[in-house]
Amino acid sequence: MRFPKHFLYIYLISLFSSSPLFSQQENRDYDLIWHSADDNSLPQNSVKSIIKDRYGFLWLSTENGLVRYDGNKFKVFNIENLKGLTTNRISYFRGTVATDSIYVLSDFADLILIRKNKPAIIPDSKIPESFRIQNQLLKGKRYFIHKIYKTDNSYFKLADGTITAFTRDSKRLWEIAHDLDATFFICDNVLYSYTAKNFVRFENGRAYFTTIEGLPSSGFELIPNQVAQQTFFTFNNTVYLLESHQGKLQLKPLLTHFDIAKNNIISYYYDFQNETLYLGSSTNGLLIVKKKKFKSILGNNKNGVYYAQIHYGKNSFLTASGEIFSEQGAQKKLVFNIETDNYTLLTDKQGNIWTKDNNTVYRLNKKTHFSTIDKWFFEDRVIQLFETKKGEMLAGTAIVGSPDGKLFMLDTSDPKKKPSFRLYMNLPFNPTYMAEIESNIIWTGSHLGFHRIFLKEKKIENIKEISNTYVRSIYIGKPDEIWVATYEKGFFLYNQFTKKTTHFPIDKNRYLLSSHCMIEDQNGYLWITTNKGLFQVSKKNLFEYSEQKTKHVYYQYYDKSDGFYTNEFNGGCQPCGLRLENNSISFPSMRGIVLFSPEKIKLLLPDNDIYFQEAEVDSRYQEIGNDTLQLKNDFGRLRLFINSPYYGNPNNQNIEIRLQGPISQNWIPLKDNEISYTSLPHGTYYLTARKLTGFNSGYKYKTLTILVPPAFYETIWFNILLVIIGLLLVFYTIKMRIRYIRRKNILLEKKIAEQTSQLRNTISTLRKTKENLSEEIINHKKLIGTITHDIKSPLRFLALTGKHAYQNINDTAAIAEDLKSIYTSSFHLFNFVDNLLEYTKVSKQENSSDPYNLYGLVEEKIKIFLNIAASQKTEITNRIDRSSILTTNKLLLSIIIHNLLDNAVKNTLNGKISFTSGRKGENIFIKIKDTGKGIPPDVVAFYANTKSTKASENARKTGMGLPMITELLIILNGSIDIESTLGKGTEITIWLQEEKSS
Repeated sequence: MRFPKHFLYIYLISLFSSSPLFSQQENRDYDLIWHSADDNSLPQNSVKSIIKDRYGFLWLSTENGLVRYDGNKFKVFNIENLKGLTTNRISYFRGTVATDSIYVLSDFADLILIRKNKPAIIPDSKIPESFRIQNQLLKGKRYFIHKIYKTDNSYFKLADGTITAFTRDSKRLWEIAHDLDATFFICDNVLYSYTAKNFVRFENGRAYFTTIEGLPSSGFELIPNQVAQQTFFTFNNTVYLLESHQGKLQLKPLLTHFDIAKNNIISYYYDFQNETLYLGSSTNGLLIVKKKKFKSILGNNKNGVYYAQIHYGKNSFLTASGEIFSEQGAQKKLVFNIETDNYTLLTDKQGNIWTKDNNTVYRLNKKTHFSTIDKWFFEDRVIQLFETKKGEMLAGTAIVGSPDGKLFMLDTSDPKKKPSFRLYMNLPFNPTYMAEIESNIIWTGSHLGFHRIFLKEKKIENIKEISNTYVRSIYIGKPDEIWVATYEKGFFLYNQFTKKTTHFPIDKNRYLLSSHCMIEDQNGYLWITTNKGLFQVSKKNLFEYSEQKTKHVYYQYYDKSDGFYTNEFNGGCQPCGLRLENNSISFPSMRGIVLFSPEKIKLLLPDNDIYFQEAEVDSRYQEIGNDTLQLKNDFGRLRLFINSPYYGNPNNQNIEIRLQGPISQNWIPLKDNEISYTSLPHGTYYLTARKLTGFNSGYKYKTLTILVPPAFYETIWFNILLVIIGLLLVFYTIKMRIRYIRRKNILLEKKIAEQTSQLRNTISTLRKTKENLSEEIINHKKLIGTITHDIKSPLRFLALTGKHAYQNINDTAAIAEDLKSIYTSSFHLFNFVDNLLEYTKVSKQENSSDPYNLYGLVEEKIKIFLNIAASQKTEITNRIDRSSILTTNKLLLSIIIHNLLDNAVKNTLNGKISFTSGRKGENIFIKIKDTGKGIPPDVVAFYANTKSTKASENARKTGMGLPMITELLIILNGSIDIESTLGKGTEITIWLQEEKSS
């Protein structure tokens, strides 16, 4: 029986489709997904040949192009994007994967070489001799296989009625004659043929008849995939893969209960690594067949919803509905048939089963085979039941309308009475889950967080790092590792000894935010259920994250395509999952029980390399060579296509990209395997892609260099030329300008000479005027500053006198004396203000005035303060030479004397104040001496330099008016000397320059 060779290659390219529109058939043991032209996955529905290259890409040959598949997207190569291709009708794959040399012919004899996951047309001059022969025989014998390769790249050559074995270096090993019309195939590097119902094995130049175990004598079909070195048999609606075990040929079933003829299957490929079968149809496209990793059992529950479950016998378990489950399914016979809320189920130390229904707690007695039921009724709803290591039965309740709860303990102290639950302690929360490591301490979850209850002390400790969140379950691995699953914040690890809490990152879809249950398998993985599927994570990876040895955690995700009836698992129950004696794990879901053996779950990790396949520049495709992309400087839009073949759940492969260069972009997720940029400035860019490859949380990187050349006006030479031209223009412009200016200077020099003297005089006059005006403004400002100080003493005396008169209103003599004092002070205050107004009329340019008698000026000031001094029993003496005549600005000197006397009067009680004067050379001095309190030394030291224009803070705080005196002395070109002893008195000398007559 001879089989056409077109069944050889059709099977490889149809692994996974990127299109969300696909046909998915339901099968009890397999997940079947069709991809076809109907959902735009394929260019045409006839998949003739399938192969997988050494880089992990699947290739399909169709009647409308060559197709590459990476587990996410289909890429079609045809006459539009494959240079040199003359027809889209592609034949069957040949060559060898090991040497990265996969060939395929078109119907017009175009030879395509697939190397480095890219197809290219081979020129006629480079076509191998074997394919030249094939081209000549193509029309008459399209499916003839000229060479069959072994895994070590040695091969068998079929030609001229003989079979010849060659080494990989083409050295002949042996040769044997045989009918070349037979169907040849290879298994375990041994060549076989099938003809006339006989199977023949060829070894060392000899032929042997052989048989295949389990193969019927007729009614089967043999389909070899020579390039993949795989051979398939089909019969009884089952697809088998031929395998060799200890020299015997056996059949491994890959797909059962499938109508092969009805679906027109013509090509096959089996991916051992991903445990996936690919079937090519002549009419329906590509079928991907994956054996379901997980087993879902619906049971006999009408709604199919399950929650709490407990161990019941060896490798079986009991649910809160009373059903017994095992790997064989659910038993119809119920252990009990009572109404429960499904959230709690436990077996106590006596083997009794406990469960509940809202406010009622049930105990099913083992001694009566669970037919006897004890009941306890509670005022509030019972949330959870828990038995301690000491055998104490606890019941946690929730108070209606309150976040608080209660903890009850079963009282078994009186064996003559039925045990009863007594209130043990009040709780500030509703207990949702309870666990115990050592006696007396109950680790408790609630709607408010995670807590530790000390039973003996009736004390509660809140774990503050896990607060304000709904704790769904608690899993205790070791005493120092307590795993907490929450409903809003993902999951945590808590160490009770170090008090360290680790909050783990979540998956990209944020499914882990609602974590229900955590179960550890025997291989060191945690399995976490959520509302959107199941996650597998390495504990070692989690510990490394907790210890800050890594910043990333890899999660392996599973969903309905892996065998669940629904992605929504259930939580909020206790126990929330089980690990059976045979290490199988059981989880409840909204549609049945999910049961699986972790060691049988083959991990499909995203560990393939990352490839920058091609770029689209301004809507035109451009290949990328040697990881470098050269662009034009004026490109408008760049689209880069990034591939990494992965045939597992797409949520497990997360590629991130980063751009570095003149414009930089930090790590961002890659969407739809492509990234776009517009108008990048010139320069060298490095586009790096990375992805986590598995539970070691290690990254795999790939970098593409993008070169954007500068425009001619951005080059260094162009800029240098611009600089040179600019410098020349500046030079000649300056040169011409200098000539023009020189001519103008000759004309202007005369005019400038004429006006120079005139301008000098004008400028001199203006400068002097400016100085005089500035000086006048300064003097007026200083004068205004002294006004409030000079009038303060008379005003204060008026206030004191008025107060005295008011207090002695009935004393006529006192009133008269006070009125006299008020008159005197007011009169002198009037004279002072009048003098100040007169001063404003004096020219600021004059520091001199008409000659005046110094004795009289001092006497006027003494009269102002005489009454005030008398009230303080202070004597003021004027010892100024009565003949002393001055021409110094009278008003400014009057202000100075006024301030000095005011300071002396204020600081002298029951003392003496005296004025003296004299001459020393051309200078005149005026002394005022008192026996008062004295002036602080720092103030005396400060005023030793009368040129200072700013008083210190301490000097200003004295209230003596000394800053104003020094400023006025500067105007008069005078100076001041101060000698003072605290508690004894002060002597102040004013030095003035005698104004000479002009």
